[in-house]
Amino acid sequence: MIDKRAVLAGVLIAGMLAIAGCSSSDGEITLDGLRKTATNAGPAPTTCPIPYDISAALPDSPQVKPGDVEVQVSKSTTPAPDPLAAQRDQGMSALDAAAGVSINCDYEVNGKTVATWLVATPTPGAPNIMGPSITRAAHITTTQLADFLKNPPDPGEVKLTPTGTIAIAHIPVNGSGDATLMLNPDGLITTEALTKATKTLLSQIHIS
Repeated sequence: MIDKRAVLAGVLIAGMLAIAGCSSSDGEITLDGLRKTATNAGPAPTTCPIPYDISAALPDSPQVKPGDVEVQVSKSTTPAPDPLAAQRDQGMSALDAAAGVSINCDYEVNGKTVATWLVATPTPGAPNIMGPSITRAAHITTTQLADFLKNPPDPGEVKLTPTGTIAIAHIPVNGSGDATLMLNPDGLITTEALTKATKTLLSQIHIS
């Protein structure tokens, strides 16, 4: 399971909230559709509400076993006027402050845990919620993280961390909103293979 203490503890990185998060008229998801999908999954889902085909995304189409699933939906659909202040002064989680949706699904492959994490928010900043988790998973510094998030990928594109071990993809959104997919393959694949796998998963996300 991807370490999501950033979401649970309400941590966002100051100064990164202005990251651009363009929407697309021909997107693969809608924010309302994703929120409905996450809500319908219930508080303790046993299967991933997004039908990823992990085997098709990985080289040699390995056998895949489903793992842990965690779905979180913000209490409000309206972001806090100042998300950082809401977390600091009101104890809000990052997800609630951003009025976001989080879907985390793990898969067991050849003794490794392939972790997917999708975060969507009404306003730009979905990758920011993932920031501390990216730092830990990719073993990069906060300075490297800031540089990494400063120029997020365009809708439909993938970007790797400097270590080439963690990928994020900008999910095209139909209408307003910002959505990011993070893939942590636990070292199973890296660099070009990781980019290809992430693009394949990105193509599988269709929620209207």
